[in-house]
Amino acid sequence: GRRGAMAGLVRRAGSVLEWYGDLSVGEKGLMAMAFGMIAGTGYGTWVRRIKYRVPESDYLVATTYTVKEQDRKQFETAWSDAARLAQRQPGYEWTKTYKALDWEDSPFHYISFRMWNEELSCKRFLSYDPTWKELSKRMGEVCTSESTPYRILVDDSVRRIIE
Repeated sequence: GRRGAMAGLVRRAGSVLEWYGDLSVGEKGLMAMAFGMIAGTGYGTWVRRIKYRVPESDYLVATTYTVKEQDRKQFETAWSDAARLAQRQPGYEWTKTYKALDWEDSPFHYISFRMWNEELSCKRFLSYDPTWKELSKRMGEVCTSESTPYRILVDDSVRRIIE
């Protein structure tokens, strides 16, 4: 059983060493390059898979805004400034904002979805960025808003990774 398998392995290793010893210096160099190429390919593939792993963002913040018609332009300017600021933050992924088509009958006038890579990135931005606090104050003067965070439960979207 084990003893026979181990003896066979030792015999093979001995015959490989004898074969390697019979090679010329040039042939040994060629074998070293081949081994290096195979080992480098394996290591490079392993590193690349780790480096290019698709991160899963799971912290979505949905915010609704109710704005008076006369304050619409001022709100949109302040919101655009806030969106540009968010884009420069670590952990920011994307923002999608929609405006109500029926302004009078809608329960809110704008809804914004902002994806962060994790909760900590969002909280850090909202709690500690002084520019965000100023922009929030400006938006608060012309609208009322309500934010709710969500986590992904099911994602059936089609993903394409082109490498």
